[in-house]
Amino acid sequence: MKNRSEKEGKCSMKRKELIVNDKTESVLYMDKGLGEFFGILSSVPRSSVVVVADRNAVAPTERIFPGFFQKITGPHQDGLLPIILDATESRKTLGTIEELCRKFEQAGADRDSLIIAVGGGITTDIVGFAASVYRRGLRAVFIPTTLLAQVDAAIGGKNGVNLDGYKNMIGTIRQPLFVFSATGYLLSMPPQLIVSGLPELLKAFIIGSKEDYETACRIFSGFRADSGPEKHSGLEKHPDLETLSDLIFSAASIKTDIVSEDSFEHGRRELLNLGHTFAHAIETVTEGATAHGLAVAEGIVMAARAGEMLGITEAGFADKIEKDFAACRIRENGKIYGESPADLLPVMLDDKKMHADGLHLIVPVCLGKVVSVPVTESRLKKILSGL
Repeated sequence: MKNRSEKEGKCSMKRKELIVNDKTESVLYMDKGLGEFFGILSSVPRSSVVVVADRNAVAPTERIFPGFFQKITGPHQDGLLPIILDATESRKTLGTIEELCRKFEQAGADRDSLIIAVGGGITTDIVGFAASVYRRGLRAVFIPTTLLAQVDAAIGGKNGVNLDGYKNMIGTIRQPLFVFSATGYLLSMPPQLIVSGLPELLKAFIIGSKEDYETACRIFSGFRADSGPEKHSGLEKHPDLETLSDLIFSAASIKTDIVSEDSFEHGRRELLNLGHTFAHAIETVTEGATAHGLAVAEGIVMAARAGEMLGITEAGFADKIEKDFAACRIRENGKIYGESPADLLPVMLDDKKMHADGLHLIVPVCLGKVVSVPVTESRLKKILSGL
């Protein structure tokens, strides 16, 4: 498998292909704004465009590119407004998928239509799933508007909804035609969304780049979650904004490389689940009160401690990342999940990543290397009791 990453022409736009069996399955583009998006879109044959946008993403999108939604829909559907989605965890249900598919039908979507999702990870999860099953699969394009979505959720083709409180139990793996990430969204992003997205950024580097991990920690050390008079992120004044853009692209590229090798998660792709087995259990036990990114941060620390117990992770590694996360304001007040880890056991045993040989727990060895370890129920109990 091979991937190509390049800066195109004289512009700042970055490009990365996700290639499976020598065939391009998806392309990631990254730029400061959305201007180049329309040039890429113009090269895609389609009968119509149907846009689904998270309600909270509409204003930031119009701020980056005034008239964006009118331009994207007008030429094809006489100014049809986007379908507005209230993208909350409670909306990740089969009922929402059915509702969206009906709206696709009402919009006149056919087999040659293009579905465009504008929003964060919940939006791409829901819209990606709906597009993948409507008329047995329509092409989708994602415009991720949060840090978490740009580095993780919008990339790799996984989508889905929850079932009985369990995360993403029903879904498909279908690659978007392309993903267009505009770093301009970060300039006015609420600080809590930056903090919530940081764990996924750092997770990618724990998996694949020690150098980028250390750079990211340096950039975000001392980041204030209350910065700016309007509670914006304050990143517009950040001296390393260009470096941040490079880090986001690097994190997305690490995931793209792994997915290219194992698109359906039969092997190496499961390494991307670092921290997520614990995180999804935390989200379930706390009934959604814990933000996904913060649950991932807690899950990574738990995975590191589990790895130390198993003799796999470097001694002291868990303490190191705890300190790093605190410096980046992710865990500045200590544990994110303060209940007994033993309470997570029933949920973890029902995790969708359970295999015949046990639960595959992803643990770090050191910065830049993680491994998958099958653990039995009895061993998992011992691990949780020791956390």
